[in-house]
Amino acid sequence: MAAFALPCGGAAAQTHLPEGATIATDAKPLRVFTPPRNPGSTGFSAVDRLAIENLIRAYSLAYDNGQADAWLGLFTDDAVFVAGMPGGPAVAFSGEGFRAFWRERMKGFAASGNVRRHLMSNIVFIDQSDAAAHVSVVGLLANTSDGRTFSVVSSLNYEGWLVKGADGWKIARWHDFPDAPVGQ
Repeated sequence: MAAFALPCGGAAAQTHLPEGATIATDAKPLRVFTPPRNPGSTGFSAVDRLAIENLIRAYSLAYDNGQADAWLGLFTDDAVFVAGMPGGPAVAFSGEGFRAFWRERMKGFAASGNVRRHLMSNIVFIDQSDAAAHVSVVGLLANTSDGRTFSVVSSLNYEGWLVKGADGWKIARWHDFPDAPVGQ
């Protein structure tokens, strides 16, 4: 088993690959914005766009509050989650290994006494159809460690591919590449 570090950082993040995980040699942070059409185009469903933006905000709120089942419910059953730290390999995982890893990670983080807040902004739709969307999301990760000490942890660089099903939009693939190492 190979060791890797997830963007959730710290010694707890140095671990063996989760069950079903692989090194994602083809994944990298989104650094170039090349939309297939004018980002100011009006040829999209505003209702779908609002639903996707709400899904992205729910991602933050569920994760920050340690609600693993709510957070995992935002993903399709076969979703692929890719995580990478600057200078390290990206890791892709899915299935029950993905779910078990993040449930345990959220439990451990809750026990640490830290409070994290994902401040998601700059949601840009790279592409959107009636059934699929490709987004870039930039954000800021903040931490409070003792109810008084506030710090900025890192700027965030997410890229997501979402699909629309009978129960609305879900994340089919998500890339998590913070711009700096994210410690515990």
